Amino acid sequence: MNDKILFNNLLEENKLIKISDKIYLSAYQIKILKKYQIPYETCNSINEIIFYIEDILNEYGNDFEDLENISIALAEIDYYSNYNK
Repeated sequence: MNDKILFNNLLEENKLIKISDKIYLSAYQIKILKKYQIPYETCNSINEIIFYIEDILNEYGNDFEDLENISIALAEIDYYSNYNK
């Protein structure tokens, strides 16, 4: 693959998609959430998505690195979006 194709794939993977007024997810995050059947479309907040992720991680262990990374990223987004500094 050439650099232009790799760059375009990276852009597509990281493009933010509006889920609701409060939730924007990247195409990659949506792909992983779908993989684990997390109902992100019906969630009212990022915290609710994180709850579903943590429930899976607590039940089945922390062997799901992709899911764990999304949980961390969403927690950071939530922190910087919703808390005064």
